[in-house]
Amino acid sequence: MSQLQQFFEFLMSKVKEKEDLQNQVKAWVGRYDGKILQVVTPDDGAQYIIMHKKAPWMSLHEGSYPSPDVTYKAKSEILLGIFTGEVKFKDTMKNGSLEVIGNAHESDPLANLILQAMMGAI
Repeated sequence: MSQLQQFFEFLMSKVKEKEDLQNQVKAWVGRYDGKILQVVTPDDGAQYIIMHKKAPWMSLHEGSYPSPDVTYKAKSEILLGIFTGEVKFKDTMKNGSLEVIGNAHESDPLANLILQAMMGAI
């Protein structure tokens, strides 16, 4: 299992155990059945995450989804750096190390969810 997959597993486990994170996911998904985030890396290929309105809250899948809400294309270490706050999202957009396709506004609720999950893990 790659470090990126381990990170997603960590995030999913935190969301499953913490009601405040579940409420964040519900608010993010809103009136939709779910949100789909595609991640494509040269080392791990394509994976997608489905944000669910109810349990299981999040699920990770191998492969490409036909029409995700947003797709992030970058090396795994760049994505991990962004998700953990070690790399600035704007910098990766400027220098071309990250390509975002679709609704980039989905990045804010994702970043907030990650931040809250990591704060609770400390």
